[in-house]
Amino acid sequence: MNTMTGILGLCALLIVWELSAISFTNQKILVRGEIPSQKLGICLFAAASVIILAVRWSLDLWTLLTMAAIVVAALLTFAMKNGLSEYGMYINGWSTPYSEMKYYDFERRDGQLNRVRICCRKKDVTLLFSDAELEKAFAYFDKNKVYDMETYTALQQQAKAKKKQ
Repeated sequence: MNTMTGILGLCALLIVWELSAISFTNQKILVRGEIPSQKLGICLFAAASVIILAVRWSLDLWTLLTMAAIVVAALLTFAMKNGLSEYGMYINGWSTPYSEMKYYDFERRDGQLNRVRICCRKKDVTLLFSDAELEKAFAYFDKNKVYDMETYTALQQQAKAKKKQ
């Protein structure tokens, strides 16, 4: 019972976090992007968790409540938007300002979503954009002086050359 209470408490905290992220960030996102394979990963994790709970513990009220909380937490991630805003990038409710982005690199794919890798100070993030959203994303990158990888590399080399002089 104590284990179920702990898992249920963690799920409740996760649900509260997701609801707050949905309410605070969804309206701020102006250029919507997707995270590759996120939906599949979340579904697999939730299914595995529910199966483990069903096999490991008896199906009593606490186990069923915990399973329901896991499923609700998994479904809420589908309601969270990811993408770019005036401030920066929002991924699963976490924000990264444009000032922390070093550069971006993109791969245009015909008939599919375009892959954009954004290199930030602390992490790299990959987002998928439609053709129309990709053009908007480039406009936000230009506006906030986030350079493409080639320009960033050239600027870094120029800065190194100036330092040597």
